[in-house]
Amino acid sequence: MTADRPLTYHEAMDLSLRDQIDRYEELADRNLMARSIATLQARGEYDENKHPDPGEYPPLTVAEHLEMLALGEAIAFYHRHPAGVDHAVRAGATWEQIAAARNTTAEAARAAYREWAEDQHKYAGMGDAEYAAALERGRRADAGGTQ
Repeated sequence: MTADRPLTYHEAMDLSLRDQIDRYEELADRNLMARSIATLQARGEYDENKHPDPGEYPPLTVAEHLEMLALGEAIAFYHRHPAGVDHAVRAGATWEQIAAARNTTAEAARAAYREWAEDQHKYAGMGDAEYAAALERGRRADAGGTQ
């Protein structure tokens, strides 16, 4: 990232997950400290002998706030990847359980799963038999992989 141009989502996606998380945490920690110091100063409660030096925790720039947004989206993408749903389905989770975990409805979770399976079949080399099995798992009222 450059100082004059914020990191984009696609640039964040080029980083490793560990680097995404480390940078996000670095910015989030600095943001928290800068806001806490500013709050103490606004209340007249800041004590330079007791509290951190504001110069060590400058407020985030616009580019850094945007970088946090891009990193957050990239991290969320990794953790909400549809393959995770496939793992849960195969492990025996029901669509209601998956929906609760994903903050959606069972039907929306099933539809997203079917779309993922179709994309895997079309673009990622999922074979016909595995695709048919995934569609069958997507049709089940209770997804359990052992049913």
